Amino acid sequence: MRRLAALVAGLLVLAGCGSATPAATPPPVSTVVETDEFNETDVMFLQMSVPHHRAALEIARLAKDGPVRAEVKTLAAAIEVTQLSEVDSMTKWLADWEQPETAGDNPQLHAGHGGDHSTSPEAIAELAATGAGEFEKAFLNLLIGHQHNAVAMAKLEKEGGVNPQAKDLAERIFQSRTAQIAQMLGYLD
Repeated sequence: MRRLAALVAGLLVLAGCGSATPAATPPPVSTVVETDEFNETDVMFLQMSVPHHRAALEIARLAKDGPVRAEVKTLAAAIEVTQLSEVDSMTKWLADWEQPETAGDNPQLHAGHGGDHSTSPEAIAELAATGAGEFEKAFLNLLIGHQHNAVAMAKLEKEGGVNPQAKDLAERIFQSRTAQIAQMLGYLD
């Protein structure tokens, strides 16, 4: 690892020599070690997160054509891109671990993990039917609650998971959703 750091530092120094403009910063090197080691918490986190993310995608897509400010549309579009990528990673890991994508609909399956954190299809349908004058406020409130649940699930993974990739994803979800919640609360003021 020290040799790699020294090599990168040396290349950065050489890249900057003789040029009037600073050298481009190389992309960050991932420090997450990929492994197939996982436990029940890792599996449950992913199995709960896949349908949760898919519900977020439904909610975010309602803002595309919905009566919301440009900033809200931009946030919704960013959420869509991020969560599509996260779903791809999570379903790949579950497939690699030979685990189903979801744990099922039985509420007892989620009892040890803080309950079912999903937003109901009825709540999403109610949002879709909301009139233009109230849509943005209803959209933001529903999405704030939804992202709060994502933070709660990420905390469980951070505390009890063992898979480095899943724990890294949980940390990113924790950070990004917390920031999104703060941003949306600002839009409600």
